[in-house]
Amino acid sequence: MTTKDAVLEALEKEKGNYLSGQFLAECCGVSRNAIWKNINELRKDGYQIQSVNNKGYMLEMDNNIISKAGICMYLENMNNESFKAYDYSRLNVFDQIDSTNIEAKRNILMGNREHGNVIVAKSQTSGRGHGGSDFSSPDGGVYLSIILNPDEIDKNSDNITFSIKEIVSQIIEEYYNVSLEDGKYSSLYIGSQKVCGILTEGIVDLETGKFSNYIVGVGIRTAELEKISGLRPEKNMVIADLIRKIYLI
Repeated sequence: MTTKDAVLEALEKEKGNYLSGQFLAECCGVSRNAIWKNINELRKDGYQIQSVNNKGYMLEMDNNIISKAGICMYLENMNNESFKAYDYSRLNVFDQIDSTNIEAKRNILMGNREHGNVIVAKSQTSGRGHGGSDFSSPDGGVYLSIILNPDEIDKNSDNITFSIKEIVSQIIEEYYNVSLEDGKYSSLYIGSQKVCGILTEGIVDLETGKFSNYIVGVGIRTAELEKISGLRPEKNMVIADLIRKIYLI
């Protein structure tokens, strides 16, 4: 973990509260000057961080930027007996990527096929939909893919797509207080507005003919949901809930 990541993690955990420069320096094992430099780097990244003499630094509550530190913080708060063994090194966050599903396939090809490997992106340049279609993925949405191992889940290939759709629908309706309608394939709509696409792909072992892994891709158009609902839930919290519930399917 870089110093900047460590500073962000500490600020995320105490969001809305001030942390002294000395405290952050001791937590990160660096000088106070290094803390100041990394605070400025985070500000350049868009984080709203207040600083007050004799009080320190505070990450403002209305920050809504996707980060590994923020997702992990919410995952820890959502922890339970079934989820406590989750390895946070399996979570990868990108500012931009071609496609989270494609990156998941690259991981599998490289042997990184563990149950619960997650790829999150702030934007995608080649987001994928059903039938090879494009899925528009501008900055500001929620885009993630999760690798699942069939041996680790209590579902079969005939109903996993339905189960994933139910999970995603419930989370969106809960956080944005909306009612969703089913669309073609695994799309979710509010009226005529598509607000979410789900792409579940199976990786087949050629020797056995059985599925070795599933890749669950979820793209949520949060800007549209915010306009419709007037709500702006923390994206890191929404992502953490998606990871936890899909991982435990």
